[in-house]
Amino acid sequence: MRDASIDVRKGKNYEIKIAQRETSWLRLLQTLFHKEFEARGTITKHANGTEILRINGRSYVEKILDISDFETPQEFWDTPKCIKEQKVKIQIHYLKGFFDAEGGLPKKPDTAKQKYISFSQKNRESLEFIRQVLIDQSCQPTNITFCGNVWEFRLTRKNNLLYFCKNIGSWHKDKQLRLKLLNDGITFP
Repeated sequence: MRDASIDVRKGKNYEIKIAQRETSWLRLLQTLFHKEFEARGTITKHANGTEILRINGRSYVEKILDISDFETPQEFWDTPKCIKEQKVKIQIHYLKGFFDAEGGLPKKPDTAKQKYISFSQKNRESLEFIRQVLIDQSCQPTNITFCGNVWEFRLTRKNNLLYFCKNIGSWHKDKQLRLKLLNDGITFP
């Protein structure tokens, strides 16, 4: 949901929109929304050459808003309470989804001079939560810093990068490929 825009005009429109270049990613999200919420979203062409997944319907959108504890503007959107109360396995799935929306790594990680996995977000608390989950998994992330109008931290240590690639990963096709390249670049330099 961190990459989504949500349009609620009471009595008129209830819509979640997720735009993306990677159509297979939108299809995966569409399947997840259908499985978890029985929401039938549609994927259409977007004006800027990307595609957009639209989920419409008051009951679906209100349920998703309730579960996600969504707040606007995004700097006020903390980690959902239901995630904080979950066991580590679910929190790691949340971390994976958060990475898919707000995480980054070099475009060519196998040959990049600096190897890292980063998390960026306008809401500091959400990063503090993600960072703590990683610390609880024996990772040693950098401190959270304010950079380019967002908060950010990184994983930079070889063992932390390998742990992330092997145990957390990504559902996003492009990030899966880049994580594999990062892993291979570290394991077989």
